[in-house]
Amino acid sequence: MPLIDSLITTTTPAPPKMIVYGQPGVGKTTFAASAGAILIDCENGAGAVPGLKRTPYLQSWPQMRQWLVEIATAPPDGVSALAIDTIDWMVQRIVEHVVLDLDGKAAGNITNTLGTAHGGYFKAREIVQNIVYRDLLPMLNAVTDNGMAVILLAHAANTKMTAPEGFDLRLAAPDLPHWIAPPFIEWADAVLYASRDGDRRTLLTQGTNVILAKNRYGLPAELPLSWSALMRALTASPSPAHGLRVVGSDQSANTNRKEN
Repeated sequence: MPLIDSLITTTTPAPPKMIVYGQPGVGKTTFAASAGAILIDCENGAGAVPGLKRTPYLQSWPQMRQWLVEIATAPPDGVSALAIDTIDWMVQRIVEHVVLDLDGKAAGNITNTLGTAHGGYFKAREIVQNIVYRDLLPMLNAVTDNGMAVILLAHAANTKMTAPEGFDLRLAAPDLPHWIAPPFIEWADAVLYASRDGDRRTLLTQGTNVILAKNRYGLPAELPLSWSALMRALTASPSPAHGLRVVGSDQSANTNRKEN
């Protein structure tokens, strides 16, 4: 069959892949709980969130990877989403794995750095990027192939970015190193900024001159910080996301609880 005959001309709905980031306490982990997600606990800060299914506190990339492999290859029944809390801490554990474990340092040695490991000249960054591109993101894609949404929770940071036109910007953005942030932002269908004004908690879905946000669904510029509100908006959008194994129940009554 000629390759031209394999061209795809229809939409291919799939579970959403998203980054949800904001300040500590805004409600990111509670949002993941309301999605019915299994949470990969990378920073040991989710113990106070009710109704949350979470892993034990994972302190190394090999531990985190073992959980990701199992969920990607044998997805649990009745679970609609996988959440990582937080992706910035997971990246830090990948960095530690590269500069300490893979560089042959003695156990417990903390003197190796991205700049000095693997022969210096920041070659370790390339290994971290390889793990993200060749291992982590393909595993997350396998999770969505099994009908589960992926929610990467992240802290917010004031970040300097260079626009394609060449001028510098200062934006609120996920707290990821500048050299590893692009693949995550490009991979995600939505980058959503969670904020709080008194008791009102919202998700910003479109970027501004001071906040990084995007979505591929034509969502309203602002939504309540609620999984059910996001699912309703996705269903009503011009490019809806489908294929979720289970739609999580709304636990918005818990959004006033403190969360890391």
